[in-house]
Amino acid sequence: MKKIYSLLAICILLTSCFDLFDPAYWKDGDYILSTNPGEHSCLSLANDGIVLLDCVKSIGSNKEYIIAKETNGKKQLNYWIIKKLENKYKEKPEGPFVYDEFVEMKKKLSIADLKFEKEFGKN
Repeated sequence: MKKIYSLLAICILLTSCFDLFDPAYWKDGDYILSTNPGEHSCLSLANDGIVLLDCVKSIGSNKEYIIAKETNGKKQLNYWIIKKLENKYKEKPEGPFVYDEFVEMKKKLSIADLKFEKEFGKN
């Protein structure tokens, strides 16, 4: 029994020290979608620790942009476009957009073909 407990302790130690377990639901470089610590039923999008969106339901990306669908406190769907910047402190999501505005903005930015890659929960 001591051997089992020792083995479990070593596994936990290695996992926490070397970050072998990554709880991200989606990842693109430094952009990570993970459980929102303030509201566990939501997933938040962060760039290197800076939270950009709070309750993401769908997400997609390419080399220059991230698109996301988010619910607000009233469970209303909002759409966001994030231009990836080298300076994460100047990065600001564009939106919220209703669906028609979102489609129009994607056309304006020449990213009309950018689609959502992953869906999370009910929209």
